[in-house]
Amino acid sequence: MKVFFVGGGNIARIVLKELGSCIDSCWYYDKVETGLECKYLSSFYIPSDCDVVVECASTEAVREFGLEVLESGKDLYVMSSGAFADEEFFKRFSEKLSTSKSNVYIPSGAIGGLDIIYAIRNYINSVKITTRKPPKAFGLEELSTQRTIFYGKVVDAIKQFPQNANVSITLSLAVGDFEKVFVEIVADPKIEQNIHEINISSSVGEYTIIHKNKPSPNPKTSYLAPLSLAAELKKRFEKLKI
Repeated sequence: MKVFFVGGGNIARIVLKELGSCIDSCWYYDKVETGLECKYLSSFYIPSDCDVVVECASTEAVREFGLEVLESGKDLYVMSSGAFADEEFFKRFSEKLSTSKSNVYIPSGAIGGLDIIYAIRNYINSVKITTRKPPKAFGLEELSTQRTIFYGKVVDAIKQFPQNANVSITLSLAVGDFEKVFVEIVADPKIEQNIHEINISSSVGEYTIIHKNKPSPNPKTSYLAPLSLAAELKKRFEKLKI
């Protein structure tokens, strides 16, 4: 598999390590050279012989380069799903995708259970995701007790906490309705892990999914997030798909 990474940081490094010999060759674009063991591109262009484009940079990168990837016909993997909270961009992206040869994959990231949500999406009444992280994850001074720093709809969460709400957007895309998803963000000084609790109310059943994630080498990112991307890429060449 030949991979073009948009972003040459922590996530790309972990994916390279996880996929190992499955990657025949690779390139990456970033604002500066990061030392990633792929060919560095100082300006953005999509190598003609790459198989897939993997975004692991930022919501801004998705908005800046996403449509160009769709025009190329290459398959695109998007980690910064928060870009789709921009309603106007999401509309243009969806219209372009409808006529493109590209397939777009959004890994589950730092959460799981999206298979349940997607299966029952037509029966869901509401979904609430509560994200708990240490205060430093939000740039806050040490607190003596936990504090809810946000409660509301997904589109507002991503505006206020762009580095912490990608999971909420991915969740909303699985639900298929942004209006049914509510977000609570809590700064909790008593925890060291990143904790996501998803509560699903539906006519099919009630579900609670709790994730207690350990951080990757970049503490802003749960280790599960890049591992979910690597797992999604592995499905391209695995015969048994789960």
